[in-house]
Amino acid sequence: MKLSLPKSSVFVACAGVLAAFFAGCSTSLTKYDLQEYPKTIPFFEPITISYAGTTAYLDTNLQRAYSLAVDTASYPMESCRGVAHIDASVTPDNEPSSWNIGATIIPFWPALPVSETWHYRMEARIFCHGSLTFKVEFEESEHVKAFWYGRMRSDLVNNASQEMHRKLLERLKFETRLGRSTDLNLAQDY
Repeated sequence: MKLSLPKSSVFVACAGVLAAFFAGCSTSLTKYDLQEYPKTIPFFEPITISYAGTTAYLDTNLQRAYSLAVDTASYPMESCRGVAHIDASVTPDNEPSSWNIGATIIPFWPALPVSETWHYRMEARIFCHGSLTFKVEFEESEHVKAFWYGRMRSDLVNNASQEMHRKLLERLKFETRLGRSTDLNLAQDY
């Protein structure tokens, strides 16, 4: 028995598969999959991230990572609590490409080159016994250069987001260690 499909249904099926591939993954600025952190009592109030007018809470694993980054010997959890917020923004590195013209003609145009820099600005404050004892602001950025639209671009943005969170964690960990014998600027002089 020979199975025959009309050519139009084959085209629709192929177009559906391609559309699913190019639009299959969404960006998530609130997740951190590089390492799993154990359950702990949160040091920070739920940390929020704002991007393009929307605000979301960070993933539970990422909340744990930020809580574990704080030196509890210097800031004991019995008397200290933290508040933090991250602002995300995107800056295009150059003018839009002429490849974008195809998107106005073909609805599932896969080639939309982009070259942009993602910026995270984190503000963290630690209160001990109700008074502000520590305040810090960090800025991190990552460059994203992509040609294809959809899943591949989303993966690049997700990787850039995780890398910026990793850098912010390291910087927070360093700055809350009050027992260190030197600061970051002095160490660079030698």
